[in-house]
Amino acid sequence: MRIAIDARLLTGAYTGDRTYWRGLLSALTRFLNPENDRLLLFSTLPIPSNTLPESPLFEYIVTPTRSERLWSLFQFPKLASAHQCDLAHTQYTVSPMFKIPVVTTVHDISFIVNPRWFPIKDRLLLRLTVPFSCRKACRVLTVSESSREDILSWLRLRPEKVIATPNGLTEGFYPIPKAEAQAFVAKHYGIQPPFVLAVGVLQPRKNLLTAIRAVHLAREQVPELQLVLTGKSGWGMKTIQRARHNLGDTHWLIETGYVPDEHLVWLYNACEIFLYPSFYEGFGLPPLEAMACGCAVIASNGGALPEVVGGGGLLIPPDEPGMWKEAILTFLQNPDYANRFRKSAPEQAKKFRWETAAERTLEAYRACLELSTTCG
Repeated sequence: MRIAIDARLLTGAYTGDRTYWRGLLSALTRFLNPENDRLLLFSTLPIPSNTLPESPLFEYIVTPTRSERLWSLFQFPKLASAHQCDLAHTQYTVSPMFKIPVVTTVHDISFIVNPRWFPIKDRLLLRLTVPFSCRKACRVLTVSESSREDILSWLRLRPEKVIATPNGLTEGFYPIPKAEAQAFVAKHYGIQPPFVLAVGVLQPRKNLLTAIRAVHLAREQVPELQLVLTGKSGWGMKTIQRARHNLGDTHWLIETGYVPDEHLVWLYNACEIFLYPSFYEGFGLPPLEAMACGCAVIASNGGALPEVVGGGGLLIPPDEPGMWKEAILTFLQNPDYANRFRKSAPEQAKKFRWETAAERTLEAYRACLELSTTCG
């Protein structure tokens, strides 16, 4: 079995889509046979050498391009055929030019669930390409049962075509003694305790305004409390800037920008509480990582977050800053209550394994290969 992978996301910064490829491809090497199978990783830039484990299963094919969209539309299907691939695997978009079966992973369809969470250009592009891609694909993988139900409901695909393959916990997230973690964060970021942490791209869907308002309210009783926002800039930055302006003194609101995973584990371990107030998630990797570190997690009940967090954290509605304030104060003022969640969090995180995702993905590959190339 020769599988063509659109591996361009492996050449960029750490994002959820990149984490997905890293976790899945690494796990697939434990189930495939180098004598019969190959994972051909096609990209337009070289993939850094430490991205994936060394394996005879991987073949790296780099083909530079002036247009990523044209590469996706024309060049990738042509390359897959030229390298005699049996099947291709993409994320989100599937070119109509493919002559072999294609599996696509659609992490969520939040752009359909609530278009206001996206800039008009992104919204129109996703509406134009993703529904077509799901119909064209032989199988559609998604990362939670919640997301699967949304895809079935909104796109009206056959139930057997859409498969939930939940993400796994990436290595590198584990408990560290709090004093040691706080010393690391103070040294590298100049942030002193106590602080609560929120992680995610700074965009409206992440609902970071609720975190800001909740901490602002909590500071009336705990004036030394700070909020640290970690994540790369998104199109919601103006909202956060307006919040700063309206609140006046916001020395307690700290933005680190994007940080690599090897630093993120220290931030998780140094914080008092991890906040994840997102309106909607197809999965939610940050709360999974935070739970693996033994954080006290407060997350919203939006989208797939109840599946991921389970009993490893406290779930509350995303649009109630007052409830978030009360939850923060309860955790801070009642350590025994918070410690119940800290204790259960790592066990909840262990339920999510990339090996499980790999097994389900292989089942999808084999199902496609058993069907004709016109499936979908």
